Amino acid sequence: QIEGSWVGGLRPSARVARRETTCEVITQIHVPPIFPPEHRVLLFSPEFGTDQSFDVDLWTYLEPEDQVDLSVVCWQGWSDFNIMIEQVLHKVLALGDGVNTVWFGQGMGAIVAYELLKMIEKERIQSPNLPVALVVSDCPAPHLFAATYRPYAASNWTDRTAPYPPAEQKSIGEVVTMMRSYRFVHEKSEKVLVPILGCCHGTALADVPSVKAWEAYGQSFKFEDLGQVEEHEWYLEGFGPSTKPEPALLSAISETCKDFCRWNDETYPDIGPLDGPIPEKVDCIIVGAGIAGIYQAKVMAETGKSFVVFDRYHKIEGVWEFYGNDCSRVNTSEIGYRILEKTGSWVRPNEDHTPRQGIMRDIYDIASKHAYGKIRCRMDVKKVEKQTDGTYLVHVQSLVDSAKHVLKTTAVSFQVNRRIGKGRKVDWKDSDKFKGTICYGYGNEPCKLDFWNKRVLVVGAGAYAFENVRTSVEHGCRHVTLLGRRDGTTCPKWVDMLAFLRPLDENLQTNKAGNMISFEVWQKCYKDAGVRTPSCWDEGLLKPHNHTISVSDLAFIGGYHGLVDLRVGKIDRIRADGKGAVLKDASEIDCDIIIKCTGFHLNDELPEVVGTSKMHSYGLIDYNLNYQAEPLLDQGQFGSSKATDADAAETPALKEISELVQKPEFLRGLQVYRESRLDETPLKPQGNPFGSGQGGPIDCLSNYFAWLVDHPTEQAALLKHSGAPAQEMVMLWSSQIGQNNTATLVRLISALAGVDTNSDRKAVG
Repeated sequence: QIEGSWVGGLRPSARVARRETTCEVITQIHVPPIFPPEHRVLLFSPEFGTDQSFDVDLWTYLEPEDQVDLSVVCWQGWSDFNIMIEQVLHKVLALGDGVNTVWFGQGMGAIVAYELLKMIEKERIQSPNLPVALVVSDCPAPHLFAATYRPYAASNWTDRTAPYPPAEQKSIGEVVTMMRSYRFVHEKSEKVLVPILGCCHGTALADVPSVKAWEAYGQSFKFEDLGQVEEHEWYLEGFGPSTKPEPALLSAISETCKDFCRWNDETYPDIGPLDGPIPEKVDCIIVGAGIAGIYQAKVMAETGKSFVVFDRYHKIEGVWEFYGNDCSRVNTSEIGYRILEKTGSWVRPNEDHTPRQGIMRDIYDIASKHAYGKIRCRMDVKKVEKQTDGTYLVHVQSLVDSAKHVLKTTAVSFQVNRRIGKGRKVDWKDSDKFKGTICYGYGNEPCKLDFWNKRVLVVGAGAYAFENVRTSVEHGCRHVTLLGRRDGTTCPKWVDMLAFLRPLDENLQTNKAGNMISFEVWQKCYKDAGVRTPSCWDEGLLKPHNHTISVSDLAFIGGYHGLVDLRVGKIDRIRADGKGAVLKDASEIDCDIIIKCTGFHLNDELPEVVGTSKMHSYGLIDYNLNYQAEPLLDQGQFGSSKATDADAAETPALKEISELVQKPEFLRGLQVYRESRLDETPLKPQGNPFGSGQGGPIDCLSNYFAWLVDHPTEQAALLKHSGAPAQEMVMLWSSQIGQNNTATLVRLISALAGVDTNSDRKAVG
């Protein structure tokens, strides 16, 4: 109401409402104890079915046992088949967690599943939960259905329906009307984009040949003859041959889940040899083969540059490979970390808060397409030397055989993490007497733990700490306590997503009144969950210094249900009985597992490699020498009311700005700027549309550096008139980038004072 339409707008209201029925469209009937489950099977009910149409006790024997999520899709309640398909599709698409999914349809439920697949294909709908296979049971192929699947045509149909009360007879009649309304319209494109398994119990409505006719509809086809069964006497109450599945059917579905699992390809796309020959000369050398380095390689490839990517580790993917956990997820909404735009029909985009395996596959996809054979691992870049002609000599040493190489290049881009260097090692007195498990919260150490019914203590308050809180709850812990030296800030997923859905003005700012509404409801989440609000909020800070905002629904859900407790304090020692920790204030915490999420040292090696500790706010260290890395996170990251914890003295950049804007050169330069009709948007305060997401900055900065390399005259002018590098390379805070960018802009505008707009208009341009 305050700020207008959000991205995506509103979903159109349903044309026809579903009549009141005994069950929801989707009902989860079995929840595995650990999340995410290995597989999910959506059970499309038979024609007169409900959420009671499948025997839960027997269906849970799908393998791996107790690791398969089961939900029933009930599509009854409409009288028009096409309207039903349209509205059931919205419900099915609500599943967006990326779990490997197989669809199973009993009777006409198979036709419903088939038509949903055709609509997804026709509308080019993307979903992380597109099924990997379709299993059909006791249903003729779609082109045979209308003519052969006609239970209502039986001579005893009236006698069979007569015992039911009028209301139930009406419901039965409604389903029959919908069955009669089905028309097969895909004669020229009958295939779906998944394999099909056909199963047959030899019922009167679906014999073996009619089920085998599904072979023409799948990318591949397999048939399972399950023998002959009599029609169930409770057919009109929604039961059928698959209500109590035999072992052969369960085995066939389990094999289908396994054989076509979307995560089967553990090898990822081929990216070429990582130990090939070292070229003597390239257009660009990229240092770091993590997500940013591989993306920079993509951009350079698209501009036609020759390049090589060096990384000192034995594999690519950087932090995601070496510090990520299998349970790690992106700490922002999917759009905020998107590096690969997935287009086309039958495409699975990454799920929201994408898990590690999804991000790693994207990195490999980009590397395979744009940097095949151009990545060299186990290579350490030792020195970068600028030559008199503006090119660079880059000294590289192999970490395998110590061989040294010197390469000549036009440009060098460092894509190495600033905030995450080596992990901080932490220990406590008597830790050797702890009777449980102590580990670090990264590098896949938590994935080796058995959390079931354990009391967990997570030490830390950053993103890794909240990730391990989520992992503990998802894996069945009894209770988890997060213990930080200070409060961390976390928000529910919707708060983070709103940052990407809400409209931005011309200065990339959201509506302030809307911000207050969002923040007030966020505060209410803390209150309703019974967890303590961050103390930094009382100081006017959105989050603690050098922390990001963690995103976690489970911190709030767990708090509400008494599973999660957020505390502030420090461990003094392990308790004498080995079953808990004693804090500095003498309080105690019972625990069976201690997970240390105690942060990382800064990566401080780059200044020695390039011979300086200063850089420009726009990423350049020198001409064609670039450093792209996430800054240290103060309040400037989210535009809070304070830049730092102290919000202290005026910084050198702010002091320079206040002095320069008073000088005649700046006022004259500003006049020239406006007379030249240059874009005045950069002169106004700009918001941060990316939040904590790195997808946008990676794309922006990679393309910006490539543009500078392709425009040497503009780059030289930028360096000449923007002054000496003033920004610290290692201790670089987010707020300083904005301040230094403003100072740079003021210097550039001041330089325009010497331009005659009549004779030098080309120079201004």
